Amino acid sequence: MIYVLFTIYVILASSGLILFKYGSNGISINFIKGLHFSFSWISLLGIICYMASFILWLVIVSRTKLTWAFPLSVALINLIIFISSSILFKETITWVNILGVILISLGVGLIGLKGFK
Repeated sequence: MIYVLFTIYVILASSGLILFKYGSNGISINFIKGLHFSFSWISLLGIICYMASFILWLVIVSRTKLTWAFPLSVALINLIIFISSSILFKETITWVNILGVILISLGVGLIGLKGFK
């Protein structure tokens, strides 16, 4: 069950960040005459996904080792955002970026050898 929750967490956290970035063009904040926020519906959906992922994170942390869950979640979220950013936002991927993703994946693989319990 923890693997299912963890997978949903990674998807929600990644989606939340990507949706917030995608909808961030509609955000306007006025600090001179007071605090005024104007969010697009895509940004609001991203915030909701990210908040739901936080609630799932609390459940995951309470049921597993933090030394397993945190590195794996960071690596997977970074990988998903890395790939999504290049596809959705046309961000450039260099060989240094790819090497970094490979090294992070290897490190997480070593951490995860003992399992989550």
